[in-house]
Amino acid sequence: MQSILSGVRSLAISGGQTKCVHLSQFLPALQLASPTSRRVSSPLIVQASCMSVYQNSDANTLWKTMTGVSQQGKKRGRARNLLRPKNLNRGQMLGFGKKKIDFPGLSSKTSTGTGVSVKKKEITEMSPATYRKYEEGLEKSREIIGQKRGKRKISPLERGWTGGKPLGRKFGAPKAVNEELSFDNFESILLEFKTVFHMTGNLGRVRRTSALMVTGNGNGTFGFTLTAGKYGGNMKTFKSATNKAGLRLINIERYEDRTVFHDFFTQYANTRIYVEQRPPGTGVIAHRGIRAICELAGIKDLYAKLEGSNHIQSITKAFVLGLLRQKTHQTLADEKRLHLVEMRPENDYFPKILASPSDGKVRTKAEIGHDEFLDFQMVSFEGHLPTPRPPKRNPWEGSSGWDLHLRRGWAYEAHPRVRQRMRVENGEEWGAVRSHLYEKYPECVEPDKRLLFKDKTEASD
Repeated sequence: MQSILSGVRSLAISGGQTKCVHLSQFLPALQLASPTSRRVSSPLIVQASCMSVYQNSDANTLWKTMTGVSQQGKKRGRARNLLRPKNLNRGQMLGFGKKKIDFPGLSSKTSTGTGVSVKKKEITEMSPATYRKYEEGLEKSREIIGQKRGKRKISPLERGWTGGKPLGRKFGAPKAVNEELSFDNFESILLEFKTVFHMTGNLGRVRRTSALMVTGNGNGTFGFTLTAGKYGGNMKTFKSATNKAGLRLINIERYEDRTVFHDFFTQYANTRIYVEQRPPGTGVIAHRGIRAICELAGIKDLYAKLEGSNHIQSITKAFVLGLLRQKTHQTLADEKRLHLVEMRPENDYFPKILASPSDGKVRTKAEIGHDEFLDFQMVSFEGHLPTPRPPKRNPWEGSSGWDLHLRRGWAYEAHPRVRQRMRVENGEEWGAVRSHLYEKYPECVEPDKRLLFKDKTEASD
């Protein structure tokens, strides 16, 4: 029994103090008796390990005791309202302590003086003002611990499509890998940002982020990319998406450096887009994602009607495919071997020749097939026409009150047209609008409103 107890350590508790002892100290006092003699109760043995500076647990181990939740507990939402780890050393600096000793290199500079009079600084007592300034900064840092950080205020010009989300926000120009090159006049806009999940066999449900970024210089050069990012590192994901979009640039041709060459139809997945050319000053009338692409591509006048799915990735891909597939006016004229003539309502349908065949050979009417489509809208839309909108209808039409309104206005329905015709025939002077009995009764004319206004002015004076 002595050999067994000689290798065992226990805790001896006496007078409120705990210390590490060896049982061999008590062996002489123990009288080992034979099995036939009276039994002696064995001492209490508590297994323990001695504490030292090298065996102290770090802060992470201590915080885990307060914030530790199993993986199954996290899936059930038990880790939502737990205490979050705090940096209790926040604000503390090496070299500052209660002894108030100035250590060169930690709390002050290593040398004093300038030029020839530079001298090595020795360890001295710290000035009260320096230590007071350190204590004030330490108190401010400790007050911030545990407080929730407020969102950074963004000016209205920096906001995106909505104030609380990054969609539509601008993230600057991409950064070139070659430092000698740069993306001048480039800008980037975030079109989509979402959190996606991927189920794995080892890690379970893994979260990541997805960002759709488009970049361009507003002069016919732009590009877009769909980038995956680590969950929680949003700004790093935005930066990576911006740089990758700069590596996937494409060039498009524009008509008069402001709009597309012709109307076209484009489709991707279940998204259908009908794009129409517009005159100068119209602006871009389209989905907000298409407006962002047009802004970076340099398209200023355009109308786009969206049908089907409004998924932003499908919209982006469909619109980019349509821009790449559009044909120039000269290409269209060479394909049909006819003159390409433009007649627009804003120009009073005045014909304007945009392009002619390059070889100068134009087909005659006899050479054009009877089943050939020459409708430019059908050719550009490839047989697809947008769904017409139902005409606007008066909600009161057909009711008894509306019929009464029409009957009361029948006698006065033609008055505006008659007044306009009389002013055209008789001039703009007073007396142009008159009765058909004007020759017999000259006073049957429209009252002169200028005289009425003049009389009211004189009466007020």
